Amino acid sequence: MKVSKKRFTTFIIVFSIITFLSGIKIGEVLANKMLDKPSNEELGTKEVEEKKEKEVEEKKEKEVLEKKKEESNKDNLKVKENIDKSAKTEKPETSKEESTAKEEEAKKPEEKTEDKVAYLTFDDGPSRNVTPQILDILRKYDVKATFFVTGRAVENNKDIVSRAYSEGHTIGNHSYSHNYKYLYSNVNNFLADMKKNEELLRKILGPEFKFKLVRLPGGSYGEKKVPYNNAIKNKGYKSIDWNALTGDAEGHHVPKDRLVQKLKITSQGKNEIIVLMHDLGTKETTVSALPEVIEYLKSEGYEFRVLN
Repeated sequence: MKVSKKRFTTFIIVFSIITFLSGIKIGEVLANKMLDKPSNEELGTKEVEEKKEKEVEEKKEKEVLEKKKEESNKDNLKVKENIDKSAKTEKPETSKEESTAKEEEAKKPEEKTEDKVAYLTFDDGPSRNVTPQILDILRKYDVKATFFVTGRAVENNKDIVSRAYSEGHTIGNHSYSHNYKYLYSNVNNFLADMKKNEELLRKILGPEFKFKLVRLPGGSYGEKKVPYNNAIKNKGYKSIDWNALTGDAEGHHVPKDRLVQKLKITSQGKNEIIVLMHDLGTKETTVSALPEVIEYLKSEGYEFRVLN
């Protein structure tokens, strides 16, 4: 086969170049061998091995860290379990204490609000025109009262005293004469006057009538009344004053509204009141005021009782 000179020449040149380059490569390899210098392939292999070693070390470090983290979590969990366990152990004791406290509280008697009590009292009667009206009003409202009567008034109104007593009201001694000058001149006069009224009442109300309550005319206040209070006490009687009033003793025919207002003022802030009123014949406005007095005291939560 005929080859052109030109193509042959090209072949020779290419072959020479390849041979030259191969020689350089072989020479480089031999030189590297002689100098213990790694080849590119060796370098690539070493890099791979170093990378693998590094990955293994990193993996080991990661495993160590994971293990430490796991141990730390276990320790935290154990601490939490101990805390929960302690809380559960203490809880029954606290509950028991609370339960005991509640039981003790339940055993205590309920604290009651102090009762509000009102005692209506009427002095100086009975009278023919006023006392029966008062008794009618008291019966209507189902309220009992205490009447401190005087002997002179009783003499002319024995039936009214009997009615008051039979309807459940209390009768007290307010002296026979109601004469201040005579009564408080000396203790003997005082006791004699009280005794006279007591005997009159026993004749009207019967021997079974037990006489206990006394109201001194003008009240038992002041140093001057001390001997008379002592004399009453020595006789086994009890002296009763008042701490609220309508003011119907301040004059004849005191306006009803003024009487009610006075009662509201003098009873304010008191849980137990003894109300002073009068049932003489000139006390018609006391009759008019009495329903409002009763209704007001009821609205304020008072319970009505008799002195005994």
